Amino acid sequence: MDRLFKYLTNASIPVGVTYTISMLIWPWVGCDFSWQCVQGVWDRWQGLNVGMLAFLSSITAFNISRYNAERQRERNFQAAKAFLPSVLSELTSYFRDSGRVLVSQWDGDSGALNDVEIPHLSDNYKHVIENCIRHANPTVGDYLAEILADLQVHHSRLRDSLDGGLWTPDRHNLVAYMFSLAKLQARINRLFPFARNREPFNATPLDFEDYRNAISNLSIRLEDIHIDDEMNLRAFTERAVQREGGNIVDS
Repeated sequence: MDRLFKYLTNASIPVGVTYTISMLIWPWVGCDFSWQCVQGVWDRWQGLNVGMLAFLSSITAFNISRYNAERQRERNFQAAKAFLPSVLSELTSYFRDSGRVLVSQWDGDSGALNDVEIPHLSDNYKHVIENCIRHANPTVGDYLAEILADLQVHHSRLRDSLDGGLWTPDRHNLVAYMFSLAKLQARINRLFPFARNREPFNATPLDFEDYRNAISNLSIRLEDIHIDDEMNLRAFTERAVQREGGNIVDS
């Protein structure tokens, strides 16, 4: 529907210009500025005049309504976004605790979990992020929706790996889990300046430095997560960055 009205709005510009020339300028020129002649032209084209005025009035009214709706959406989004920085901070703490669990699994042997517990994830983030998605523009909304979906996947994996009181560490899986966690943290890092109204939203693909900083935030040592030349956290991350079109900076 929005696309249809956008098409009609764009079409109304040349139509309006043509109508203005044909009905308001040319009759005067063609009639040698005779008022009676111009009245006759307008009378003969009365049906067209009524239709054009109704069409242009409808397009104008729609655009005013859409402008007001967009302004209201922006105000609602700003109100929802005000709570986003605190939620991002909470998620950062949760991700850091998750990173410690994954490192414990990487360093540990099969057996008892000992003192390892599932990190606490408050439900507060759900309402705030969902509210932001509801009022955000499509680009920001899609970005937040991806974070929300990937966060649910991560929490489910972490819970499943710790349920039952035992774990059997699979280092190949742990490399993938650590990368997924780093991607979540990198996206959160990207959001902080935008959430605090310091920078515009950055929708460019994540680059290697984004992941490196995120991995550092998680207290994971990049070079320690290494199985072989193909399966290690650095190589895994570089391949993902290449697929997503980001930049790789050789350190």
